[in-house]
Amino acid sequence: MAPEMRRDGRRQSWFAWVCLAAMVAVAAWFWSLDKRSAALGTLVALGGCLALMLPPRERMRRLPWRLRALPRRLDAVPALASLLSSPGYGLNWFYGANPYDETVHLLSGVLAGAVFAALLLADGRARGAFRLVLAGAGSGLVLGIGWELFEWATGLIGDWTDTWTDVALTAAGSALGAAGWHGLARRRARKAGRQPAPAAWPDAALPPRRLGPSGRLSGG
Repeated sequence: MAPEMRRDGRRQSWFAWVCLAAMVAVAAWFWSLDKRSAALGTLVALGGCLALMLPPRERMRRLPWRLRALPRRLDAVPALASLLSSPGYGLNWFYGANPYDETVHLLSGVLAGAVFAALLLADGRARGAFRLVLAGAGSGLVLGIGWELFEWATGLIGDWTDTWTDVALTAAGSALGAAGWHGLARRRARKAGRQPAPAAWPDAALPPRRLGPSGRLSGG
């Protein structure tokens, strides 16, 4: 095995693989309940998660540098989002008299907010919590509106109150996720005795302004 492939394997998130194993278990459970479409849908989602996890994005220079620098622990986010929504589609929980739909929108927003914050902090610059919360809320608002437009286009949308509450919950969750990621980043920085910085990432994952003409780090 080439050294690059060994390093790629060591970068993988063990928690993301646990989430993928849980998706396999959920698909098997749906199959045992004769929910074949839900089982196949979960497996398709599993394939999508693998397609996002397995490529060595740190070495893929065609990707935007912020994506290359995204922490591997966030590879679990697509799998967690799939696990959150799977019972809604497989067991019709979205259509019951329960807070499941609202919970999914809120928690999905939290997951998305963490990713948005990690992308912003990828350059190593210190940013205040309030700024990140605003950015998370704005990104969640755009995400929520986009999802509601998808539901409208596919005929999944409920009444207007369902639409605006879903958007608001996604935006609120995204703000919470951004705040949470900011807190984790500050804690890691205090432990390391410095501000969050991309020094430990491969050269390919560093911002373009830090790279010289040859693609290697320029001095200073």
